[in-house]
Amino acid sequence: YSAALTHEEKDGTMVASSQRKLQAVWLLVVVRGCWCETESLLVDVAASSKRCLGENFAEAALGKWSFQVQAPGAKATKESKVRVTVKDPNKKLLYSAALTHEEAQFPFTAKASGLHKACLQNHHATKSQRVKLSVTQGFSVKDYGTLDEHYGPITKQLDDAKVMLNDIAAEMDSSLLREQQERKASQDTEARISNMGLISMAVLIGLALWQIIYLRSFFRSKKLL
Repeated sequence: YSAALTHEEKDGTMVASSQRKLQAVWLLVVVRGCWCETESLLVDVAASSKRCLGENFAEAALGKWSFQVQAPGAKATKESKVRVTVKDPNKKLLYSAALTHEEAQFPFTAKASGLHKACLQNHHATKSQRVKLSVTQGFSVKDYGTLDEHYGPITKQLDDAKVMLNDIAAEMDSSLLREQQERKASQDTEARISNMGLISMAVLIGLALWQIIYLRSFFRSKKLL
């Protein structure tokens, strides 16, 4: 009887553990909808000019840039004479392509935290171009359509949860790094202000002593002292 009870307790423990795991997965599934960010805007690039826009990415964060030249009329030509380049915070070239009226996508994983810039160059001599630019951050960048068909929904959810946790950790590390940089800048500014105050006081004291010595010598030369 005790052995049977032990087996039942083990089964109950396993069921409870499985339920907790499923609850955690569903919690991450609910939360994951909030942990992705997509921004879209229309950018007008004047003739023979260049415009650059930037987005901050944490290290190891997933990101995707999308570019599409908007058709000026109902009928669009394939030649737009607009070229895009994407560079990381270290000014390393990540992507370069000539844009058309079909959407071009560039998914990537950030190798360094900081501002990633996308620059649009319009090589048309007389006509301005409008480009739709979208940038996405987070696990939603991953394209499961390119994976094996047996990649089940539970596995996708677990993989999304893993990527989401990595994004959260990377964002927290990036926030800590920015906080350290801001604290260092504040401390440097405070030190410079203190040094400037000390130098100003020293100059004023020196000027006062010089005035005293000068006035004393002046009055002595006039035999007033």
